Formats: sequence, C-alpha cells, structure tokens
Amino acid sequence: MSTLYDLTGNRATLLNQAEDGTIDPEVLQDTLESLDGAIEDKAEGCVQVIKQIEADANAIDSEIKRLSDRKAAFLHNRDRIKKSLKDNLEYAGIRKVKTPLFTISVAKNGGKQPISIDQNNLQADVFKIKREPDMDKIRERLEAGEKVLGAELKPHGEHLLIK
Repeated sequence: MSTLYDLTGNRATLLNQAEDGTIDPEVLQDTLESLDGAIEDKAEGCVQVIKQIEADANAIDSEIKRLSDRKAAFLHNRDRIKKSLKDNLEYAGIRKVKTPLFTISVAKNGGKQPISIDQNNLQADVFKIKREPDMDKIRERLEAGEKVLGAELKPHGEHLLIK
C-alpha cells in the first residue's frame, strides 16, 4: 500500500507527463481517477487518526482537571488543618511543641514586610511605566499603507479545515 506522500508524488508526475503529451489521454484519466480515489482514502484515514488523537488529548485534559481538582482539595484540607493548629497554639499561648517526630512552632513570616496600598491615593512618582506596542494602531497604519519602523504586515497563513 502506498503512502499519501507517494500517491501525491505519483499524481504530480502523471500531470507532468500529461503536459508533455507523453501519456495516452485514456490511460491518464484512468490513472488519475485511481490515484485520486487512493488519495481520498488516505486523507480520510488521516482524518480518522487526527480525530482519535484529539479524543485522546481531550481524555487526558479531563484526567488532568480531575487530578488538579483532587490536588486542590488535598491542599485546601492541609491549609485548613495548619490554620486550625496555629490558631489553637496561639490561643493556648504555646509557641513551640517538640515531639519525637516533629518540632512545631508558630514563627514570624520572613521576607519583605507586606504593604497595603490604595491605588487611587498613591502619589504619581511611585508607579512603574510600562511601554507596550499598540497593535491595533500599528495594524491600522500598516493597512492604510503607512510605513511603521520595526513593523510589517505578514501574510495570512493557511490551515487544514476538517468538517
């Protein structure tokens, strides 16, 4: 059985022979119909494989979501238990507990001290200025025929559409 690559190559060769006039028109027609049928069969097979791969990928996505949800539930339970333990130790005035397996302590957070801000009342000189290209404005100018240094319109690509 020929591959899709071989079949399309044979078809191109056959069409070249037809342009040269080195092949009988009746043989050309029969061979083209045969090749086109084989190409259609191969294309249909490719689409079936594509659909199976998409189904497998969707099944994996579903399993990832299920496991992510399960992980989130575990971590939520962990956080709830840790908060309860911390709150109860603080309520009892206990800062440290030593057991044969663990040492548990209520410790101050490290790192930078947290800041509370109200963006509406902040002074202007403490904001970062982020420079970002305005893609809509660039596209508008390029489509109008203007030159924009550092930008150009690219041609639309093509994609395979399966219905």
